[in-house]
Amino acid sequence: MRKAVMSLRSWSLPFLKVFGGVISDYVTTAVGLGMGFCEVNPKYNPVLSLLVFFVVTAILVLTVPKEKPWNLSLKGIAMASYFGAINNALVISGLLSG
Repeated sequence: MRKAVMSLRSWSLPFLKVFGGVISDYVTTAVGLGMGFCEVNPKYNPVLSLLVFFVVTAILVLTVPKEKPWNLSLKGIAMASYFGAINNALVISGLLSG
């Protein structure tokens, strides 16, 4: 039983990271839009973004070996979902031009 819980946790962790990144991107986008900024991509859709990241993550979880060098690709995709939020935060703070 304990091994099944650990396996489920290690399998679901990348999806939780992706979900957090897409949600933080959506929140910072909403804050920026509320401040008068405009979205550069008129077709931006957080649900579509979540779907794309989930599909890529699922493919990597199912196909990539669990060894250390290969596992970095899974972590990289999971963390890439935060790039939008980081960019939005830099634009909102004025450190980057929108």
